[in-house]
Amino acid sequence: MPVTPELAMVAVFMGVLVVFGLTGLLMVLFGGDRQRKRRLERAAGHKAPAGAMNKAQASLRRDEDGGGLFVQLLRKAIPGHRSLSAKLSRTGYDISISRYLTLSAAVAAVAALALFIVLKGPIWLVVAGGLFIGWLLPRITIGILAARRVNRFLLELPDAIDVMVRGLKSGLPVTEMIDNVGQDFEGPVGQEFRNIADNIRFGRAIEEALWSVAERLDIPEFNFLAISVGVQRESGGNLTETLRNLSSLLRQRQQMRLKVKALSSEARASAYIVGALPFIMLGLMFLLNAEYIGRLFEDPRGHWMLGGALASEMFGAFVMFKMVRFEI
Repeated sequence: MPVTPELAMVAVFMGVLVVFGLTGLLMVLFGGDRQRKRRLERAAGHKAPAGAMNKAQASLRRDEDGGGLFVQLLRKAIPGHRSLSAKLSRTGYDISISRYLTLSAAVAAVAALALFIVLKGPIWLVVAGGLFIGWLLPRITIGILAARRVNRFLLELPDAIDVMVRGLKSGLPVTEMIDNVGQDFEGPVGQEFRNIADNIRFGRAIEEALWSVAERLDIPEFNFLAISVGVQRESGGNLTETLRNLSSLLRQRQQMRLKVKALSSEARASAYIVGALPFIMLGLMFLLNAEYIGRLFEDPRGHWMLGGALASEMFGAFVMFKMVRFEI
């Protein structure tokens, strides 16, 4: 088989992406911030002196901002890298920006190879399609994982606040109740409250520890909790009654969210059917008359038609998604 310039460009493009992808896979499998975890485990058992707290905070801050020259250059080259980092941490998995980018590169390489085998079209279409899929698919996956974890967090948060209310009624301090919630609950609520308790042990103020988690989760329900605790510590008041009302408010919001989901279920089902119908018909036509529909993938004009159809399909799916999504 003669080596054409187009084939050589595709090989070089996919080779570079495969190298990045394998690097990211090795980082995911064998990487990890073990030193940071060991420090948190040591801090969980005792109260460190003030000087040690400052050193531990500075060390943790270096861990978060570090990662080598290559990672620093990647962060500077990516607009909104802090927002991306918060979204990655919202999933509950240890995924750094460098790992996310290398895994995206691996997805782009696989997508470009599949497009080159199926379409056998121009090089620009293969490269553009691979890059687009490598950008879109990881973002969708991260969004689904983050939304699933946030929804589970919202389901358990009212129960966690009720535990805090019962402890405050017994005369226990709010910091000890945060630690108790972290120990008693599993899943996202227990993990986030353990992070808050660890930050308090390192010497951070409770308001600062709460707001650091609130900024990462970016949900109004936890913002209410951070505001309630902060206002009570600054101006005083009955924190027990405030948290009891907050728990009732969160349950009402959850009930309203479920009602909206039930009322919009028919519209969402219609959107799923309309969005999947073109792909179903394409598969059926392939089964019935593969030679007839195959012209779309062989003729350059068919490539343009497929690109326009895919763009129209994505725009319609985006519009329908916005129509059936309601903010509570």
